[in-house]
Amino acid sequence: MKTSKSLAVILITTAGLGLVLAGCGKSSNKGSNPTSKTSMQNPTKDKTAKEALTSNDNLWYMNGSINYKSKTGIDAYKFDEDHNTVTIYSVGKMYKTYDDAKKANDLDKQGTLKYSFKNDSAENPIIYMKGKLSDIPMDQTISVKGKVSGKYHASDLKVSDLKVSGFKVVRNLDNDDAKQVLVTPGN
Repeated sequence: MKTSKSLAVILITTAGLGLVLAGCGKSSNKGSNPTSKTSMQNPTKDKTAKEALTSNDNLWYMNGSINYKSKTGIDAYKFDEDHNTVTIYSVGKMYKTYDDAKKANDLDKQGTLKYSFKNDSAENPIIYMKGKLSDIPMDQTISVKGKVSGKYHASDLKVSDLKVSGFKVVRNLDNDDAKQVLVTPGN
């Protein structure tokens, strides 16, 4: 009788330990998938504006508002933190990823500009850009004013509406200030 009780305790303990170890293994695998939600997380959450803009490898879309209907397309900015450059494209709509825009052949490159920060503010930086767009010299500043988020409603999105987040900004181009949003897709 003593042997069967001892055997039962050992089996229960072993089974319990096996369940605990299996649970630990499963939870550690959740974060190891590089294609999981980490690539689509809100790029502005827990980051300063300066970090979010330059450390995100996706396109940032500049528009009058999140769902503003422009007849000339949307400006899309791709920052390269290593070279302090930003490539500006004109696109027909917002895409979930840069690769999606590339696959759709909807990246009309306008030019590449050098960028720098005109102030030391991490939350409300002023970004100065200078270079050539369509072979025309230009410079502009983008002043970050606050955070914004919402859903982009494109009629031809096959999935649900695209969640975007980013910043309310003021773009100064040729001494003309315009209130805009600068957003990128997230979850």
